[in-house]
Amino acid sequence: MQHNGGPTRRGTTPPRRLAALVDAENSLIVRGRLLPAAEGDALLTVVGKHLTGMPVQVATGEHVLRAYMAWFAARGWVPALVPTEPDAADLALLAAGRTFTAAGVTDIVVVSGDHIFTELAGAARLHVIAHADHLSKALRLAATTVTYLPRPATPVKAVG
Repeated sequence: MQHNGGPTRRGTTPPRRLAALVDAENSLIVRGRLLPAAEGDALLTVVGKHLTGMPVQVATGEHVLRAYMAWFAARGWVPALVPTEPDAADLALLAAGRTFTAAGVTDIVVVSGDHIFTELAGAARLHVIAHADHLSKALRLAATTVTYLPRPATPVKAVG
């Protein structure tokens, strides 16, 4: 039997290949407001600890990208600028997830609570990181694991 180009021994588990999809708006906009820089940095640091050593695709609109571009760049996360319209980041990330699984990724870490990502459960194990109050039931049920983000304090900066 061949897996990832190399032989596997009977009874061994093939190696896991991980990648991450980050819906920055879903994580950094809480109750309709962009988290302040210090709080957003703390939240992204928590997320980043779960994503070490894997490719990370981020999708977001201009207002979040402008505020957090330096943070993403410093960690090698690849941002995709999407139009400011409903589901634009979700659709961009879903396409990236399909590309990852077609390339042999076995596990996808989804930093979002949106149900659209349940589709990927048919092609890879899903590990979800989301705000507890923004996690869809369908995604929770499709996930192999769920990690809840820490509860943010009240945001003070309105989304522009």
